[in-house]
Order: sequence, then C-alpha cells, then structure tokens
Amino acid sequence: MSIPPTPRMVWIVIGCNCLIALIALWLAWQLVKLRQILRGVSRALLDAERSTHGVLGGAPEVIIIGQRGVSSLRSQLPKWRRQQRNVRLFLTLISWIGRYGVRLQRRKR
Repeated sequence: MSIPPTPRMVWIVIGCNCLIALIALWLAWQLVKLRQILRGVSRALLDAERSTHGVLGGAPEVIIIGQRGVSSLRSQLPKWRRQQRNVRLFLTLISWIGRYGVRLQRRKR
C-alpha cells in the first residue's frame, strides 16, 4: 500500500538534490581556495623563519660574549675610577702650577 510518487514530488526531490549538490560544490571550491591561501601563508612563514634564523642564528653566542665583556668591564670599573681620580688630581695640580707659576714669573720681572 505505497503511494505512487507524483511528478511534482519527483521534481521537488530532484531540485533539493541539485541544491544540495550545488552547496557541496561551492563548499568544496571554498575549501580549495582556503587550502591555496593556507599554502601561501605557510610558505611565507617558512621564508620568514629561514631569514630570521639566518640573521639571528648566531645571536646566543654573541650575547654570551657580550655578557662576558660587560662582566669584565664591571669588574674593572673600580680600578678605572681610581685612575680617573688620580688623573683629575694631576690635572688640577698642573693647573695650579700653571697659574701660580705665571704669577711668580711676573713678580720676578
């Protein structure tokens, strides 16, 4: 006791199937485009990583060398401060000798 399909029902089913097929085709096309975009992004990121690695590849060693240099410089600063103080005292002494030496020579004349 089945109801025979009417031509109108057949066309509705065919139309729904075509609509579903078109939606699936559009979705597949969008996925293909998304795949191409993601492939391009992936290539760009890999290129950026390669160039960054090329530029910064030796950075850790250079940073360690710089840290050693700064440490050495900091350990030498007290000695340099003493030398700077001695040089200032020496230059002050020379300045005084120059000033008073000129006055003494003028008085002798």
